Formats: sequence, structure tokens, C-alpha cells
Amino acid sequence: MSNNDNRIKTGYPHIDKPWLQFYDKEVISVPEPKTNLTEYLKMKNQGRGNLIASSYYGKEISFNELFTKADVAARVLNELGVKKGEVIMNLVPNIPASGEIWLGATQIGAISDFIDPRPDTMDINANAKKVLELIKYEQAKYIIALDKCYLGMLKPIEKELRELGINTIITLSASDEMNLAGKISYLQDVITYNNLRNAKITDKEVKKLKGYQAALEKIKAMKKESKAYEEAVKTSPLRVVKYEDLAKICTHTYYTQNLDPEQANYIGHTSGTSGARPKPIILTNKNGISTLEQLIKGNVAFNPGEKALHVLPFFAPFGAYDNYLLNLVSGATNIDVPEFEISEFGYLLKKYHPNIIMATPAWIAALPNYKYLEKEDLSCLSTIIYGGDSMTARDEEKVNKWLRAHGSKAEVEKGYGMSEFCGCGTYAQDEYNKPESIGIPLPNTTIAIVDPNIEDRLVPLKFEDDAEILEGECAVSSDAVTEGIVHGDIIVPHFELDGKSYIRTRDIVQIDRNGIIYHKDRKDRSFARVDGYKIKPHEIEEEIEKNSHVKYVRITPYFDEARRGIMPMCHLVLNETDLSDEEQINIVREIVYKQIIDNHDMSSRQIPARFKIRESMPLSKNSKIDFNALAKEPLDGSEIHVDVKETNLSVETINIYKNQRLIRKLKK
Repeated sequence: MSNNDNRIKTGYPHIDKPWLQFYDKEVISVPEPKTNLTEYLKMKNQGRGNLIASSYYGKEISFNELFTKADVAARVLNELGVKKGEVIMNLVPNIPASGEIWLGATQIGAISDFIDPRPDTMDINANAKKVLELIKYEQAKYIIALDKCYLGMLKPIEKELRELGINTIITLSASDEMNLAGKISYLQDVITYNNLRNAKITDKEVKKLKGYQAALEKIKAMKKESKAYEEAVKTSPLRVVKYEDLAKICTHTYYTQNLDPEQANYIGHTSGTSGARPKPIILTNKNGISTLEQLIKGNVAFNPGEKALHVLPFFAPFGAYDNYLLNLVSGATNIDVPEFEISEFGYLLKKYHPNIIMATPAWIAALPNYKYLEKEDLSCLSTIIYGGDSMTARDEEKVNKWLRAHGSKAEVEKGYGMSEFCGCGTYAQDEYNKPESIGIPLPNTTIAIVDPNIEDRLVPLKFEDDAEILEGECAVSSDAVTEGIVHGDIIVPHFELDGKSYIRTRDIVQIDRNGIIYHKDRKDRSFARVDGYKIKPHEIEEEIEKNSHVKYVRITPYFDEARRGIMPMCHLVLNETDLSDEEQINIVREIVYKQIIDNHDMSSRQIPARFKIRESMPLSKNSKIDFNALAKEPLDGSEIHVDVKETNLSVETINIYKNQRLIRKLKK
């Protein structure tokens, strides 16, 4: 579809915008609606009221019911005294009420601040202190939390919350939103995941028994949590009330609707920043509507009535806007999945047979490896999208071939973006879905290629002579881009270039003369682990270097076969030499617990899955530690394993060990 008249003219991509040749100019020139997100969703779904908006363990909610529930949520929040511009902290998973309350808060101009509902460690007090820091910094006035999160992350800081003027905590229950059939379905998932974990057991009766035991243990745990919740409420100095109880009595409360497109309604958090205060990204109605309109105009939207897995979390803009709101704007059904085994993502396909999947590259690349999908008919799959990291051309072709073999006509598509512009800024499909490319900018997004070595301003780069490829740092301008200011603090700096405001992405990309872009590297060595969480090596290295045993440390990515994706590895040179295996393991255990788990500025997702203790580090020609050389080193079996048993919502156990049997086998 390339047209020479639309190719590079001045040599500067941000001026020539060669990618526009792939779009219908009349379609993309239509003005974007100026209203709030909730009213925008209503407008887009006129005539679709009876279609299913949400499916949660079999319990279905129509679009008419969704908007009624959002209206009730607005009334509840108004009755509580929530005002325009005030921040509501949300510790919630992907359950229907989470989205309904966000849409309700939007109606009154309140800001829904979503944080990761997964505890960072098994230390309740440490988790609570981290949440308290976020509440203080982001100036939350109200809190909505899953009952489990209230117990594990808020109960220890109730006194401090009261001192901050927070007197009420609203709780949600994942199980209360299920009907009886849904609860049975949930317990069946518990049994299934247990059986998948124990796949090596050949005795069917033993496996069945273990499955039932897992379900019974979950029932006991749920009863224990319910009892603990009831006791906690009784002894709380705060008013702890269930949202469903408030909803029953606030059906006729009056509220004033806020339609201001410039009004902020969402705060998410980048997965690339660790610490007690992960980087908050504040987004307005205009930001959200802009990204959704661009996705629709760019033919990324789905068909009304299709079913989409909603597995990416609300606290990540990619999950909130691209994996939740885009489904709703399209008239598609969100299959809400609050918790699942990360290593068994494929089970969700087997259970739900969705039409649309949006996930991380690791989850998608692993699909051909699931034995229980070998005979599955996946003709239902019409769209499969990944984002958050890159996938090799070989893996893309492997997945595409696997899809065709299972009856699906879909081909892997991908988006690239950042939390700072609602999660998606470029998209790859059709003729611009080249292997390993991230596609072209969305219709009303401008990308400039700038000199990565100049930090204080944007210096645009241009094509020279007959060059077909231009490489540099990607800078983005769009109405979807956050203003980047939270409570007066500049979180995301903006730079002016040719009369437009841009933000730097820290990503090194290549662009060809047709405007197709290829992601090459991160300036800060960061990479995404298997669940999409961004690992910034220097953050982990700085903490581990504080340990008295450590001389040198470097964090690199490696492919973890068991998890079917990228995980961090820690390369260590210690001050001591000739240590026994037990002594090495004890040092690693000390690092894991002291430098990460007990550290309020770190997350459990930053725990390296492998530690390699070495005599020295490889050096580059400049006598610096050669990160690339370390990253290319294969596993040799000498590594110390740190296995964290986790789901997308919880951390259960941590096992640290050395695989001596594998070492002996490799040595032979």
C-alpha cells in the first residue's frame, strides 16, 4: 500500500508522517468527542444495551445493567462525600465491580487511583507501610479494597489512616459477585491448576485426591478469611463497609455529572518503577477518549458481541484502557479473570474459548507448549494481541502456525506503548505487521526520532541520502499523553519540538521510509519479565550492592523454561571465595530477604529467579562490566534457584536451592 508521494520528503519522520498512507484520511480527521469516559462509552454503545458487557464465572451483565451499576456507583460515592478531583485509592483485581465503580467515579469527576492489589511480600506490616506511603504521596481521600487486601494491606495501618482523615474503607468481595455456579466453577479452577502443577503424577486416583484436597484447603482458607474479616471489622477504629450494602441504599441519591474532558479520572502506575512509591501516571477523560478513538480509527477495535479475556490489571493503563475499555467501546464482552496461574495462561483458552486475547509476549509464545491444548479447536480466536515487550520473528511464526493448525484465522498482532499514553501508541497489523516490528503510530500520534545522547532537549534526526532506516530514541506526541504532573510534582517531563509537546520514551527504535517502526533496545537496560512487569536492572543492583558479602553484581534477563518467559538473573562476585554450596545459598537467602523482601522500596517481582556466583565479570573493551556478554551466557546448572510460587495476585512460598543433580549430570 506504500505510495511514493507519502514517503519521506523532508527526511524528518515527525514532519512527513509517512505512516498516514495506511489510514483513511477522512476517517482519522473526524473530531474526538469532548465528554467524560463513561458518557463516551454510552454513546458508542447506543443500540447495544442488551449485549453482554461482562461475564464473571458465568454471571453475565448487559450494557444496560453496566451503565445502571455505574450510575449507582456515582450515587454511592456522592453519598460518601466524594468531591470532584478527590482521589479514591483502589486495591482491586479484575472483578466487575472494579470497573463499574471507576465509571461511576468518572461521572462525578473523582479520580480512581489503582495500585497493585498483590502484596509485595508475605510480611503484612511491610506491605501496609508501602501502601501507606502511596496513600500519603498520592493524597487519597477514600479507599476501596478487596476484602483480602483490606486484611493484608490496610488493617495494620488503620490508626495512621484515621490520622490522615480517612474514616471509611469500602470493601469488595470477589466471591460475593459470583452466583452458586460461579463458585463451583472457581473451585474447579483450583482443582485444575493443582492438577497442572502436579502433571508428573501418573496415578489418576492420587492426582484426583490432591485436587480435592486443594479445593478443600481453598474452602477452608476462604472461611478463615471471612471470619478474620468479620473480626477485623468489629475491632476497627474505622468504618469498614461492604460496597454491595451501600449500593442497596443509594439508588436514588442525586449527583452532579461532570463532563469536563480535561478532568482527570484515573491514576495508574508504571510497572517499570519499583519502590514504596511506584511512578503514578495521571490520565484525563481526553487522554482516554483519544487513545480509544485512535484504536477504533486504526481498525484495532473488535466486533460487537465478541468475547475478550480481561486478564491485564487495572493498575496498568495497558490493562485499564486497552484490555478493558477498548473491549467495552467495541461492544465486546469482558471475561473478567481476577486470579490465575501465570504459568498456565493456556488454561483460560481451554475454559473460556474467547474470541480476543490481549496478553504479554511470554504468555502468547508459550501457547504452543501446552499439551492440554494440542487437540483444542480454537477457531473461535479472531484476534490475538501482545504488548509490553517484544517477540522474535521465529516465535511469532511458531504461534501463527500453531493457530492455523488449531483452526484459527488470527495472526499475532502487537502494540507498543507506555503507561504515559494509555498503554498503546503504535500498532502492527495487515501490511504493516512486519516480523519483529511494532507497526506504525496510531492515527493521531506523532513519533519523532531524536538523538538519544542529548538529554536536555529534543534534537530530531533525519534520513540521509538513500538510507532506508533511521535509528534513534523514540519521542511521542499525542492527545493521549499524560500531562505528567501529580500534585504539583513533574512526573513525566515534556519537551517542545516544532510547536508540539513530546515525551521521551527511553526506547531506541528504527523507522523505515514507510513509517514502520522496529523496537531495538532500552537505554536503561530494562526488560519485561514473564508477566509484563518491567525490570530495571540498576534498581536491583543498587540494593544488592549494599550487602556486605557482595563485590560486584549485574542483573540480566534469561529465558526460564518452567515459567515459559523472561525472568531476571543475578550475577554475583562475592568478597569471599571457596564457599560451600550451603554457604552460597545462605548468602543468596540473606540477599533475597534483606535486600528485597524486607526492603520497603522493593517489590517481590524484582527477586531474581536465578543467582550465579562467579569468580569474575566479563569486561568490555572499555574495561566496564560487559552486560551483553553476561546476557548471552547460557545456563550451566550451577545457578542457585529462587522459586517464588505466585499468581498474578499473590505470593505464597519462596524456595531457595541448588540443583546438584543437574550439576553432576552436566559435569559428566
